[in-house]
Amino acid sequence: MKLSTEIKSQMENINHLNIVEGLSSALENWKTLLENEREVLYKNILSAIAQQNYPFYESETKVILIYRAIVNTVSLNSDITGWEEPIPFKKLDGTDLFYLNLELEPEARIEYHLIVDGNSICDPSNRFKSANGLGELSELAMPGYQKHPYFHDYLYGRIGSYDGLIKHILPSGILPYTHDVYVYLPPGYDKNKKYPTVYFQDGPDYIRFALAPYSINWLILENKIEPCIAVFVTPPNLHQPIEPNRSTEYGMNDDYVNFFCNELMTFIDENYPTVQSSDKRLVVGDSYAGLISTYISFVRNDLFGNAYSQSGYYSFKDDRLIRLINDSERKAINLYFDIGTYERKVGAGFLPVTELDFTSGNRRMQNVLSDIGYHFVYREYFEGHTWGNWRRHLIDALIYFFGINGEIK
Repeated sequence: MKLSTEIKSQMENINHLNIVEGLSSALENWKTLLENEREVLYKNILSAIAQQNYPFYESETKVILIYRAIVNTVSLNSDITGWEEPIPFKKLDGTDLFYLNLELEPEARIEYHLIVDGNSICDPSNRFKSANGLGELSELAMPGYQKHPYFHDYLYGRIGSYDGLIKHILPSGILPYTHDVYVYLPPGYDKNKKYPTVYFQDGPDYIRFALAPYSINWLILENKIEPCIAVFVTPPNLHQPIEPNRSTEYGMNDDYVNFFCNELMTFIDENYPTVQSSDKRLVVGDSYAGLISTYISFVRNDLFGNAYSQSGYYSFKDDRLIRLINDSERKAINLYFDIGTYERKVGAGFLPVTELDFTSGNRRMQNVLSDIGYHFVYREYFEGHTWGNWRRHLIDALIYFFGINGEIK
């Protein structure tokens, strides 16, 4: 195999997507290469990584990951493995390099860690990172995935800010504990005007990881959506394994629904100039919070006519909400929900085994809503159960609900 010239050419002609044709074959046939060919390939791989031309895309569906160290084992843990069954890298004989060839959908985006001799780390060669409540994850976006220009400054793990938000502490009442609430006001805010409102469950995470205030601000400034007020509600004991917490609130808890509708919404309407109409209120949530957001709109559609669920936990209690909707008369609500195709084992280790497949749960919800005749939007993406997923697609939903210039519904 006379590959030295081809390898050198391939590695020196990497475009902005780092596409290198034939690399996976060269790595797989490493043992058959001549010594000088191996040297050329090895040096050019390191040079490309040093220049941050990484990961290596061989085509619109093929990508190669590289790890360099003197270690025993390297594997990939990711959305595509369900975070349970890591995929092992292969060792390049006689070097300190490990590699993994992957094939994904052209528009796929995944988050991942490397497991190196049993330790979980971000990929040190990959500058693209996504933050979440448990730390950073490396990000791999295939060539067909469209990164939104709003997030150019957030590609490497930067999180959102509370700057400009107004904090309130709601006292205990229906629920026997306080809630921190953060309020976003739009550019040019005028207390003499009336504004639609969007309420976010998991408020701090939507601020820091979904960049919701930042995105809303840009959408308003660019005249993509009408000015609105955003309300971010903090669950108790955030990211702590003690009760009460988001699970006790978001598991279709009617006391939480009463708090949300009778105390939180009332407080916002009394202190800010809101449009007090159900069709101008939107409730948003992810995962467990997507479940409760849909439930709030279903049982109190007189107050919240719009709901957006991101990767909603619709399999909760053997499809309890799906069965409730199926057994009830159609409500006047406008639903938008989306899910990742890599969400087949969400919450493995602490959720019931029969409820881990969020993708199928959302598809069952879609089928029931369609059969009953609901007005809804349903989307699937080649992504996992991550804030990087929810951050990107929140923009589309906000334009759907509050869009102007012909971009609404």
